[in-house]
Formats: sequence, structure tokens, C-alpha cells
Amino acid sequence: MLFISSGVRPVYRGILAFVLFATLILPAAALADTELIPLPVYATTRNGGDDMGFMPVFMFKEKSEYVYGIFAPSYIYNGNTGTNLTLRYLGYPSIDRNYRIFINRSLGVDQEYTVEYWDDRFMGGKVKLFARATYFKDSTYRFFGLTESSREVDETNYTNNELSPEFSLGWYLQNNLVFAFGEKFRWVTTGRGKVTDLPFLKSRFRGLPGLDGGTVQLHRLSLTYDTRDDKVYPSEGWNATVYGEVGSVYSEGRTFTRAGFDARRYISSSDKRYTTVLRASSQVTGGKDVPFFEKSWIGGENTLRGFGNFRYRDDAFVLFNAEERIRLFKAHIFGVWSDWEVAPFIDCGRVYSSFSKHPFREFQVNPGIGFRAIVPPNVVGRVDFGYGKEGLTAFVGLDFPF
Repeated sequence: MLFISSGVRPVYRGILAFVLFATLILPAAALADTELIPLPVYATTRNGGDDMGFMPVFMFKEKSEYVYGIFAPSYIYNGNTGTNLTLRYLGYPSIDRNYRIFINRSLGVDQEYTVEYWDDRFMGGKVKLFARATYFKDSTYRFFGLTESSREVDETNYTNNELSPEFSLGWYLQNNLVFAFGEKFRWVTTGRGKVTDLPFLKSRFRGLPGLDGGTVQLHRLSLTYDTRDDKVYPSEGWNATVYGEVGSVYSEGRTFTRAGFDARRYISSSDKRYTTVLRASSQVTGGKDVPFFEKSWIGGENTLRGFGNFRYRDDAFVLFNAEERIRLFKAHIFGVWSDWEVAPFIDCGRVYSSFSKHPFREFQVNPGIGFRAIVPPNVVGRVDFGYGKEGLTAFVGLDFPF
């Protein structure tokens, strides 16, 4: 058993963990059928600032070219948080099961440790399982105030420190339906951030519920209708979910509720070269003095891609997305077959305190374009550029946005 002494400074413990994990993974890579893709990294968001660096991607594959693992360490420099060292391992032991391990440590205070696991055929195929545990400290969080009229000039910064385990169990019913039950815990604290040219959250928004963080437990029920022809790379079908949640704020002795839906439609041409993807989503949060970090929100890489994460918060939101995924070519690059796509898109949405109050005003419309590389059947990499009223935003990530 290996221990890292608590007497070592936290930043060096993070670097040491990085080196040790790499030491364990790389020898396995040398023995496997491995392909290396050297990638530069650049991303920019209103929350995090500019990320610049490099990421060598090691793909472990079988003779059939099935990719069963990806190891992707990275070095990234950010003007706010400094040097960031990250380890990612994505495992795909089968089409129905996968897991992810993510370790990030900056030379400052930022850090993240996340483990995720999916199994669509748990308990002999009767149950769909998802589990995740994450701890992170992010000093670039922003808060602009509540309502759709929150202004850029009211932008504040803070550090979000959070531990949040969660799980979901879904039972397969007839007619492509899945009924699921889930639990999530959140332990949140807030502190001063690293963006020194912005005011501190607590100095501008005194009296905001959840200003000092809180302890929250969420109970969730959902029903999903899924007729997609592929779970990772869909081209036809529906994926629609309705859900309800009850949250308990133990630190304040209060409860709140949340309900919503998310519907996605995939329509493809006969040759599968063009795939139109449409999405409609809405959510309503109800209760007295709900912590601001539990309010409904939009903004970020999977919602409004012209803004940073959590840009707009309020009691409710509506969101519409549309993108056209166009396959440009198929190529055998770095030892694997991959599909390369371009995806023009438009995102549209807003938050509400009341749906009856000017329901069609203040909608944010974000056009943009995405570029995707897909290694069937399970790997998707993407870069999305979105434009909103506050400027250009770029996101780099894995998986489709929806």
C-alpha cells in the first residue's frame, strides 16, 4: 500500500499523485497496442479565462481496433489559476460499461478528483447504473446575480469548494422506457477567488441564500423514453426524460423542489452523412430561500455555448438547441478509423422568475460551430465555438453536448 505523507505541501502531493499515476499507466501502455495522438489545447470561457497547453492522448486498442482505454495527461497554463496538471483515464471494458478517472491539480489552490462509472446492463441487463464521486475546488467561479436581466457589470468571483457523491439506478420497462431513482449529496463552501480584478461574491450580494455554502441532499425520480439507434453516436430516434426532485438543505432546515424535462430528436439522411439534432429542455425550481447554487441555470458547454458555465440563474429556465452534424470524411489516422464532423449550431434560452412575466423577452441566442472527431463505437472528441453578447467562447471536451 502506498501513502503520501500529510506533511508534504498540498501542491506537491498533487504533483506526486500525478507522477505516480503516470508511472502505473505508462508501462501498461507500452505492453498494449497503443496509438499516440499529440494534441495542442486551447480553450477560453468567461468563467475560466484562457487555457493553453498540450495533451498527449494514448489510445489502447484491440486488434479489431476497438478502443478499450484512453490515457490523456495534460499540461495547461491559465492566467488565473497558473499551471494545471491533469490526468484522465477513460475505460471502455465493453459497449455497455465504461468508467472515468480524473485528477487535476494546479500549482495554486484549484484541484479536482472525480471517479465515474456507467453500466447499462447491470444485474444481468435488468438495471441501468450510474455512480459518481467528485471533490473539487475551483477559484474561477462567477456569479452575476439572479434573473434574466443580470448584468455583466455585476460580475463577481468566488471559490467553489465541493464534495458531491451521487448514484442512479434505472429499471428497464416495456416500450423503451426506463424508470430511475437517484440520490445526490452536496457539501458546498465558498471563499475568495483568484480573479483579482473582480469583486468578491460576498461583498456585492449580501443576504444571498447559500452565500456561505450549505449541505444538500437531493432525491430524484425520472422516466426516460429512448429509441436512439446508438447511445454514443446516435443518428436516429428519440431520447426524452421527465424528472422530479426534492432537495433538503440541512444547513438551513429547509426543502425545495425541482421538476423538468429534456427531449432530444435525431434525424439522419439516408447515407448518414447529415444528422439533424433538436433539443428542448425546461426546469422549474420551487421553494423559499433556495441556495443560489441550487437555482436553475443555463450557460456553458452543454447549454448556451456563447457563455461560461452558470451564467444565468433563476427559478426556472427554457432552452432550445439545434445543430447539423455533417460528416466530412472518414480517415485512418493514428492507427484507428475515425469520422470527422463539422457541426454548425444555434442555442437559444433564458431563465425566469415567472413564466407569465414577459415570456418572450431577454432570450439569449448563441450561434456557433463545432468540430468533432469520432472513433466508433465509443469515443467522441469535440471543440465548440459559441458566440454570445459577451463575446466568443470555446470549449474542448469529450462526448457530444446532447
